[in-house]
Amino acid sequence: MFNIFELGKNYGDNEVLKSITMRIDDGEVICIIGPSGSGKSTFLRCLNLLEVPTSGQIYYDGTLLDDKLDTKRLRREVGMVFQRFNLFPMFTVLKNVMYAPMHVNKMKKKEAEELARSLLAKVGLANKADAYPAQLSGGQQQRVAIARALAMQPKMLLFDEPTSALDPELVNEVLTVMRDLRKEGMSMVVVTHEMGFARDVSDRVIFMDKGYIVEEGAPVEIFNHPKEERTQQFLNRVLVGV
Repeated sequence: MFNIFELGKNYGDNEVLKSITMRIDDGEVICIIGPSGSGKSTFLRCLNLLEVPTSGQIYYDGTLLDDKLDTKRLRREVGMVFQRFNLFPMFTVLKNVMYAPMHVNKMKKKEAEELARSLLAKVGLANKADAYPAQLSGGQQQRVAIARALAMQPKMLLFDEPTSALDPELVNEVLTVMRDLRKEGMSMVVVTHEMGFARDVSDRVIFMDKGYIVEEGAPVEIFNHPKEERTQQFLNRVLVGV
């Protein structure tokens, strides 16, 4: 779905991404791990042009992402789930999920409502359709955000640290939804600090540090037999108790 060549991103003199080259295939689940400030979230945001790359090329479905691309098409097909939910506080849960299909995809209200209710049931929130975001826990809000992204019927979902803003006891309810999506064959790229999830669910794990891809491979390779010293150092610090 994505082919990335020599991708770079600068903020002034700060070089956040450095010569990233990789491929993301249809149906693949990729987890990106690494220390804070390594460029993981910036890379994810470049994939759907929330951030415009400074250099390099990104091809999506064979099309070069540039100023000529219809970004509406890209964002219809590549959904994004953010760390901080970003729900509309003045809308009910149901209306949050209905909004994009109606206003972007021009879906009729009845059809959008049927879709939204089915997706809320899918994430275990059928009984919260008439609630407002402020009435929900963080885990519930994040599950609504996932349902909202799914309402656009995307080909791929990008997750930017979807559990990092949650209390520890709420993390599993979000990861369970993501595990179910994986079983259904949803293509996903997940920036995460949840090492157990990355080890169990991903087809590939990518370790980033200081704007580079340091190492990538199957979960068993990265977690059990990392080749690079920097990967070994990181995992030795974060895998205690995992």
